Amino acid sequence: MDETYFDEGPAGNFETATLEITKDHDGNDPNSSTSVTNGINTARRNTENEVNAANQIPTSKNVCNIPFKHIDIHSFFTDRNEVVERALKDCQDSLINEEEKDVVGSWLLTEISLWDVEKERLIVLTKKALYSVKYDFISLKILEYNRVPLSEIDTLVSGELVYPSTSLAPRLSGLAEGVSSIFNCAVRQEWSSLTSCTGLAQFESRKRYISGIRLMWNRGTPLPLTKKWNPFAKNIPWLTYTSHPLYWYKGSEADKAKFDVDGLHATIISLLSPECAIRTGSIIIENYFGLGALVHNRNALGFFKIRGKVSF
Repeated sequence: MDETYFDEGPAGNFETATLEITKDHDGNDPNSSTSVTNGINTARRNTENEVNAANQIPTSKNVCNIPFKHIDIHSFFTDRNEVVERALKDCQDSLINEEEKDVVGSWLLTEISLWDVEKERLIVLTKKALYSVKYDFISLKILEYNRVPLSEIDTLVSGELVYPSTSLAPRLSGLAEGVSSIFNCAVRQEWSSLTSCTGLAQFESRKRYISGIRLMWNRGTPLPLTKKWNPFAKNIPWLTYTSHPLYWYKGSEADKAKFDVDGLHATIISLLSPECAIRTGSIIIENYFGLGALVHNRNALGFFKIRGKVSF
């Protein structure tokens, strides 16, 4: 049935309207249309409630700072229908050989590099290995991937992502948040709100307030300085993941599942060797200054998005 729009409120669904006709009403009685009107108003209110509920950000995870809350989430290419499903199928068909066709799970998550840079990654998990794939969601092709045999993983840590106590990253994030609030108030010409925008609370240090997991295969050996302080270093013996930003903006649990890092955590535990150490605790992101990571992450440069006339 076609949707019909009223002067106020969203579209009403006439399938839920109720028509009641009794013998006590004659054709000239104006009250004879009361049931129809009430049914339409009820349908309108129900539809408004459904729309309002769908527009609310889910709060299933206790986080204080929703990732990318100042960015239009619909500009992500992965927010389009069936794009993620198609990409995951492409990865499975292209990368998984006949011996590993037993795929046990796949997700779209955020990978956090050694230098605290957030990147969009497709994860395909088989009974033998984990594939972390950089996928071009614009041209729909695989750019690069990393295969980690599960037998090599010796440590799994799950918990909150935190910075070292001496890191300037939280303070820089707070400063950027305060400046951004002032700029947004000025652009929208909300001068009455400018006082609240310039309050000291806007410039307080910002923690991540987000959880994740880290998979390690370094056997407890510290990372050499040649890699630890080299932003171009590769073959880092661990991977750090957290939920994709779309997780906080999806309505149903089924829609959120493929963006949730807890799904990977729960699935991979049963596949690791008995010798693998499984721990719960803080995951330290060793970002001490991190101005480059701040600019990169606040602008979501590690994600495929529509950016005006340019998309990348």
